[in-house]
Amino acid sequence: MQQSDRADRVSGKTPATPAHYKHARASVVIPAYNEAAVIGRCLDRLADGAAPEDLEIVVVANGCSDETARRVRDRGVRCVETAKAGKAAALNLGDAEVTTFPRFYVDADLEVSGADLLQVADVLRTGPALAASPHLTIRLAGTSRVVRDYYRIWLRLPYVRNGRIGGVIGVSEQGRACFDRFPDAIADDFFLYHRFAPDERSTVDGTCFVVHPARTARDLVRQKSRVFAGNAQLRALGLAPAGGSTKDGRGIVGGSVDWLRVVRAEPRLLGAAPAYLAVSTVAKVLARRKVRRGDLGTWERDGSSRGGSPAPSTSTSYP
Repeated sequence: MQQSDRADRVSGKTPATPAHYKHARASVVIPAYNEAAVIGRCLDRLADGAAPEDLEIVVVANGCSDETARRVRDRGVRCVETAKAGKAAALNLGDAEVTTFPRFYVDADLEVSGADLLQVADVLRTGPALAASPHLTIRLAGTSRVVRDYYRIWLRLPYVRNGRIGGVIGVSEQGRACFDRFPDAIADDFFLYHRFAPDERSTVDGTCFVVHPARTARDLVRQKSRVFAGNAQLRALGLAPAGGSTKDGRGIVGGSVDWLRVVRAEPRLLGAAPAYLAVSTVAKVLARRKVRRGDLGTWERDGSSRGGSPAPSTSTSYP
């Protein structure tokens, strides 16, 4: 481990060590960059429905200047620190620290119960899926009208409804062998998605994870611009097909044809189209500007959703 990576230091409870996980049923890697406001929420949910020895969890605090690491260790969870900020490097560092399969990559600002993660792990363990996620649930209470309208259409796009993996992604040992390391790129979900054919991915019924979205249109545009820029970066690196097609050649990124099909199928969504188009268009323009400038290291952080308090109950999900 590099000198910039500080080994576990105990604060409060003694963090678990790899020896504690001889009988673990899955491992979890959580990259965290200044996530003190929400990391406790994430870890508390992982403890719901799972025994302490069930999940081999490591949080990689990368480039943090807040109390992320202390809050992780206060919960008795292993934390590895590195001075280098960067999600891909944090994922690779976390990969090297855990041994159990199936393995999950979980964003620090999301919520998924340990019980649901173990259910997805069972699906991966028995096959044939090589990669799997719980279903997506978005908590929209407290968000602006533009944000709510955007997600009314986005949640119905084929990419989202048909075998989407992202946010919380699990891979079997065979699935993890499909790639070497996470590339130095910002779209890790998009990278993983394109490592697997449609029949190798699964979204597991009866499970879900919770996303706390950007609350304002401005924050949503900034967040989506990073997504579009990251996808373009992967295509430029040859790590995703041009035009966003999958391994079998079918488009997945939710272009004009997809959203039109959604609205034609459900005409009541026509009123949400202006918000969806405005957010998408502005975000794509900003993304192109970022790519042209080579400004892919800036993290468009959404602070509006990181209050750290329990989420309201209002949500939208599929199926």
